[in-house]
Amino acid sequence: MRLSRAVRTFLMLFFAMHGYCCSQEVVMQPLLQNANPNREIRAKQWVRGLIQQELNAVSVVCKPDAEQAQKLVDMAESQWKPKLVTLVKAYSDAVNRQTVDFESRVERLMAIWINECLDESRVKNWSEELDNRAIFRQRLVIGKMVIDAEKKFGLTYKQMNEVTDLLKERYRESWWQLYRQGTTPETKFVWISRVLSESQQTLGNDRTNINRIESFTSGGSVDLPSKNLSERFELGDKKSDSVIQLDTRDAEGAPENGQRKNGIDGVLLPLIEIPMIFGR
Repeated sequence: MRLSRAVRTFLMLFFAMHGYCCSQEVVMQPLLQNANPNREIRAKQWVRGLIQQELNAVSVVCKPDAEQAQKLVDMAESQWKPKLVTLVKAYSDAVNRQTVDFESRVERLMAIWINECLDESRVKNWSEELDNRAIFRQRLVIGKMVIDAEKKFGLTYKQMNEVTDLLKERYRESWWQLYRQGTTPETKFVWISRVLSESQQTLGNDRTNINRIESFTSGGSVDLPSKNLSERFELGDKKSDSVIQLDTRDAEGAPENGQRKNGIDGVLLPLIEIPMIFGR
């Protein structure tokens, strides 16, 4: 695939301008390969993996003291199942995973726990982390939509920046969920027509053109991080209290935590394979 000079310039500036949120620097929970075929247990493993991922981020972003860390990890261990029982059931009953938003539910619950367990300054740090995530997610999704629009209409660098601004005005959080499920929302012609040239507008209005067939393109879907039900939550050097009973119904023969899937350490959301693009 050869990219135009305008696209290359746009991508280089796009990725140079934004940094990953703090949690992106955290070593994520490893992915479990071939999780339990029992959908309920698989959902619980994903939920626990996401919670552990958030605890890893809290350790970096908030740096809780020993007492706060113990309180938070114990609260997570004792409350995750009753608080997220409807999420687990929703996945068990769903036709596919794409209809269930694990990440948002866990993220919201973790924010509640942090408000209860950490002091005001650390809560503020976490709030800023969530704001950074929202900005990061918007940039990823819109960046991919702009690249898709460039493929359809042959945008100049100036037009790509103008389309970016137009899409920011229309952005919805639901677009991120679509992206995580593996698709990117279509950059509709009517949204960006005012910044297109006459020839580009003709292309957009031509419904017989092959470029008008594609409504969605590949997004950034990756497998969710998993954590065995028999392993306790950790925050720094603190583990959940041993008096808290665990659900140990993991599948027989399921890979031990720490095993990798396809050599990936759980790094989230590669928008594009950057070395592949810039290496050509």
